[in-house]
Amino acid sequence: MKRTVLTLVGIAAALAVVTLPAQPKDTVVESLWTARPVVIDGGDKDWGDATPITDKNSKVQYALKNDGQNLYIIMVFRDEMARSTLAMTGMRIYATAGPKKSKDEGLLFLQKAMTPDELIASLEAKGETLSEDRKAELRKQAQYVVYLEEPIAAKKGAGETLEPGKFHALQQGRIAVYEFRIPLGRIGGTGSVRPGSEIKLGFEWGGVTKEIMKNIMADRAGAGSRARASAGSSDSGFRDSGGDGGGGEGPDFGYSRDPRYKKHSFWIDVQLAAQ
Repeated sequence: MKRTVLTLVGIAAALAVVTLPAQPKDTVVESLWTARPVVIDGGDKDWGDATPITDKNSKVQYALKNDGQNLYIIMVFRDEMARSTLAMTGMRIYATAGPKKSKDEGLLFLQKAMTPDELIASLEAKGETLSEDRKAELRKQAQYVVYLEEPIAAKKGAGETLEPGKFHALQQGRIAVYEFRIPLGRIGGTGSVRPGSEIKLGFEWGGVTKEIMKNIMADRAGAGSRARASAGSSDSGFRDSGGDGGGGEGPDFGYSRDPRYKKHSFWIDVQLAAQ
């Protein structure tokens, strides 16, 4: 019987009609072999032959591919509840070749807005030499969206240069598509992970960071000041929704339980495809 394979974005858009099963616990996720490198652009054109898997808790859909050099991951977030604060926390992807889960190895993928001067400084810090004409060209645009990756724990040896990871994100209405590339050489020891190997992957994003909490507190302070000014009050400080008495909810705990600020994480066992 011929099996119809839908694209990830197509399934996400038609979710009201199609319900995907969640990945059973302890089931090994099989990566698909790709004969050509996946273009990391936040699109789904390279994923038409992939059957997406839905994480039970976060409801994010994902699929995996690999070739002889890289592991490719696509993740589809259907709404802001699934994304949580991903735009600010970034996506941590842990990868280990051992029998146990470990957060010692992996990459942090961040999407960041930069001014032209910040971008120039970042490029020069990475060793790029920019001419004055190139700098002038970059300064013509007010802001740039930059996709960054950094190791969670640097473990390279002296003189060893590791292939960088890469990611890109694309917003399509309420749906956000994230694509990642992780070099196999960055998983475990050099040369220890090859096509056909078994690995463990962990994904972690969202939650309330110090920066997010600072913004929340500033917003609430501003709202409180406006409310007091409107009421003619001279009170100062924060007042919870429970009134003046003790035992009420403080200014941060409500946000920590808000699903929009939920921290998400899950692990999977992966069987890399062999050619």
